[in-house]
Amino acid sequence: MSIDLPPQRPMPAVRAQARQVRIEQYATPPTPARCKERLTRALVIATAASTVLIGGTATAYVAFRPASTPVEDQTRCYTKESLNGGDSDFYGTTVSKAHAADGSRAAAAAVDLCAALWQQGLLELGSKQVSEPGTGSTNRPVPPLVACTLDNGIAAVFPGDSDTCSRLGLPRLAE
Repeated sequence: MSIDLPPQRPMPAVRAQARQVRIEQYATPPTPARCKERLTRALVIATAASTVLIGGTATAYVAFRPASTPVEDQTRCYTKESLNGGDSDFYGTTVSKAHAADGSRAAAAAVDLCAALWQQGLLELGSKQVSEPGTGSTNRPVPPLVACTLDNGIAAVFPGDSDTCSRLGLPRLAE
């Protein structure tokens, strides 16, 4: 049994030249410039891959990390989207949740608690201290508020949008 091959076709000159160049590149020992080019390309790819991996891991950690044991009797109402100032000198105030006459805690959510301070005019955007209560309306505008959890478990309410907690590196408060 013999296999009949088709007749040989002529190869276009451009294709023959490209094949010859590839064969020569493969057979020729690499030059220092080509080695440097390959190494640079490999480093760029490795750097990009590690940046994506580390960035994704950090984002996942912030988004899914468990908050520490919540401190249920305190809420921090911030007047600025900032964690500057530490525990005692921050933009806003700390509010203790009220206790009913029977000793049970009031069920006011953290955002509701801070919204009440904004409505009374006690909090103003960017102010480091509580303002004096005004004699005017107790229905002042309340900025959009979002509740996060600080590392120590205290609820922290910031003026801002739904991405505020992630920008600050904090998990959202589960209410």
